[in-house]
Amino acid sequence: MTLTVLRLSAQEHDEFVREHPNGHLMQMTAWGREKEHTGWTWRTVAVGHPATGDAPQQVTGAALILFRRTPVVPMALAYVPRGFVVDWSDSDSVGALVTEVSRVAKDNRGVLLRLDPAIDVADPHARAALESRGFTRTDPGDDPSKNLAQPATRMITDISDLEALQARLAKGTRWSIRKAERSGVVYESVGKDKVHIFHDLLTATAERGGFTTRTLEYFTTLIDVLGPTDDIIVSLVRLDPEVALAAAEKVRADLQNQLDKARAKPETDKRQRQIDSLEQELASAEESVAEARALQSDAPEGRYLAGSVFAINGTRGSYLYAASSDEHRNVYASYLMVWTLMQKAAERGVRTFDFGGIDAADGLEEFKRKWEPERVEYIGEFSKRLRPLTGRLIELAVSLYKRR
Repeated sequence: MTLTVLRLSAQEHDEFVREHPNGHLMQMTAWGREKEHTGWTWRTVAVGHPATGDAPQQVTGAALILFRRTPVVPMALAYVPRGFVVDWSDSDSVGALVTEVSRVAKDNRGVLLRLDPAIDVADPHARAALESRGFTRTDPGDDPSKNLAQPATRMITDISDLEALQARLAKGTRWSIRKAERSGVVYESVGKDKVHIFHDLLTATAERGGFTTRTLEYFTTLIDVLGPTDDIIVSLVRLDPEVALAAAEKVRADLQNQLDKARAKPETDKRQRQIDSLEQELASAEESVAEARALQSDAPEGRYLAGSVFAINGTRGSYLYAASSDEHRNVYASYLMVWTLMQKAAERGVRTFDFGGIDAADGLEEFKRKWEPERVEYIGEFSKRLRPLTGRLIELAVSLYKRR
């Protein structure tokens, strides 16, 4: 049966993307609405078989296209982030999508079409399908973060079996989660009313790391567009002074009890070593009690130590943003946040937890590796010239694209 262009509602488009194995958050209409805030416009395209008789409409491919206008000449870059959403072995659907996306891009003054499918590099179809239709793969160069819109190499943890994952985690990672729990760190899933707290943490993280970040309005808009479909989780972790004090006092009492028992034993070298060790631990516990009491006095509501923004698309989850405070780093708040978030995501049917690219700072990459991720390489970024223009206009379009 011949394929045709289909006109889908936003809901129909999103349902297809959410249910498709190659669907991605950045191909949802909510992502298009979010990008409007940073100067992009967008359109959706779909191909498939129309409804006939008793047979319902069958969508076989879809794409969300972002457009960024050039500031002087009436031209634009067309970008399909993490698309197309299609079975890449279905040559007819791929061809129909390329034709229709190119037409729509040209109608919107597009001079260059770019896309970066969320498809594993081992896929035998996608790269060949694009190159045979005139697309050229972008050379990532020595610094992919400067040459590609999205990192081609990701760190993705399988969370389909959390019990098995917990068993695989390193002893130090499991200890850090327990340490956070024992120290009085509590998890909160929050809405727009507390997103400013996350933004404050992110601003501090950006200043510490020497990078720029988004505005508060960007994150409130993100919640507005993803919140109605329950596709976003904004997390905060807080050091609760009452919980911290109770936990510290319990540890102190347990150590004091152990020390009293040790002192009651007959004198031996082993007994003295045990006493010396317990006295050191007790001194540390006394410090923890004092710190908890000081926190209770200075900040009765506690202090927020870390936060994150996590988005869901079908069975895929993406860790979009993360932030942490310089304070109380010895309580390992981020470990509790990630583990709790994995549990909440799994409850919603998420099977893969995407930590993002591995071109981040060394410390961030080291933290991501503690969660047993698989290193997944996508096929990369591809582009195609849509109009026989001079190289200068193409370069201008690309420069706008890089400032996404």
